[in-house]
Amino acid sequence: MTTPLIGLIVLLVVAVFGWIVAEVKNKCVSFQHSEEEAEGEEEMREAYEAHGGRELNLKDLLDHNSTKGYKSV
Repeated sequence: MTTPLIGLIVLLVVAVFGWIVAEVKNKCVSFQHSEEEAEGEEEMREAYEAHGGRELNLKDLLDHNSTKGYKSV
């Protein structure tokens, strides 16, 4: 066998091994949101509902932006 073919086989074996490790880790580790993230999600929901249940577009964001570039100085 040639050296590039051996390198390709080794690369595939390492990739498959890494994939198996990632899948096992995903099954074993459970993820829970922290309290700060839950509060942040509630704030985002309140802001979403405050604007009529729609996302702000760029014009709306710029109208409510607290920094106005050189005008703020």
